Amino acid sequence: MDARTLLELMLSDLDDAPELYRPTDFWRTGLEKVVSDLRDRGFAEFRGHPSAQYFYAPQYAPVSRPAAALARVLGTAGEPGRLVRERIDQVPVARAHHASVTALDPADRPPFLGGFSESTAGAPAEQLVFAGRRFSRSSLNYLRGLVMLKRAVPDLDVTTVLEIGGGFGTLGEILAGTEDVRYIDVDIPPVAAVATHYLREVLGEGRVLDYAATREQEKIAIDEIDRPATVLCSWQLPRLTGTVDLFANFISFQEMEPEVVENYANLVTDLGARWLLLRNSPTGKPGVREPMLRHRYLEMFDRFELVDSDAGLYGQDSEGTVSEVMVLARR
Repeated sequence: MDARTLLELMLSDLDDAPELYRPTDFWRTGLEKVVSDLRDRGFAEFRGHPSAQYFYAPQYAPVSRPAAALARVLGTAGEPGRLVRERIDQVPVARAHHASVTALDPADRPPFLGGFSESTAGAPAEQLVFAGRRFSRSSLNYLRGLVMLKRAVPDLDVTTVLEIGGGFGTLGEILAGTEDVRYIDVDIPPVAAVATHYLREVLGEGRVLDYAATREQEKIAIDEIDRPATVLCSWQLPRLTGTVDLFANFISFQEMEPEVVENYANLVTDLGARWLLLRNSPTGKPGVREPMLRHRYLEMFDRFELVDSDAGLYGQDSEGTVSEVMVLARR
């Protein structure tokens, strides 16, 4: 099923989804914009859509044109102009993030991250090249989180990864594209449709299990999934059976109300996750009725203990913003 048809099927079924699995206040403001961009512009260049850059395809800064325009106003050209443009586009921040991944990754242990280079699928508006490989703010955020996880859990052994709110599919690209890992992404439409499209482009059409294939299943057995990547809609999560090794959530819990997160936390705990990799804002995110702060994560995942946390080296996001990365292990 093509991405456009899949999107419409998901949106149609969303109307009947239980409230706990529907878009929360934060996403209700963006749902119409994202859907409109996808319907009008299609999926081929989704990473350039204004709504994507605001809601689910983060950038370090507006790239090239704004910086170049300011450089011209300042009368800078050549090497000084390049330095101005890089500073405005936050290239030094991205370079530091890449350097931390390269320097701190325990490269002799899985997941093996050293060969990763981001796909050009979706026509990214921002993509930076370091050491001959492509990266974005999204991929460098995930890579830094994975490095922290590997250092915090030296005996890490992961074959099944569950993520809620996986954006356009970056974590799946990193893990399912290079490792013998089963990756499952659970998200609301329209982003679930975007992730399906992206992972098909990256991994191959037949290597992604999509919503149309699982829509009618009352039970979705993890052990019976025979493809590297699976994308489910949020209301399908209670149908998932079996166990996962790692659960990841990068920021999207910040966009939900606490009762919604608590429901997801209970479902994740019941799926036997051994480790949690969480990224959150220490101050919460605007646009929600009640912010999800650190203590709420620890309360809701009370069967887990905090192994490590960081809001600097691994959590520093882009200039002016700070995130915290936490690693938790089942007690």
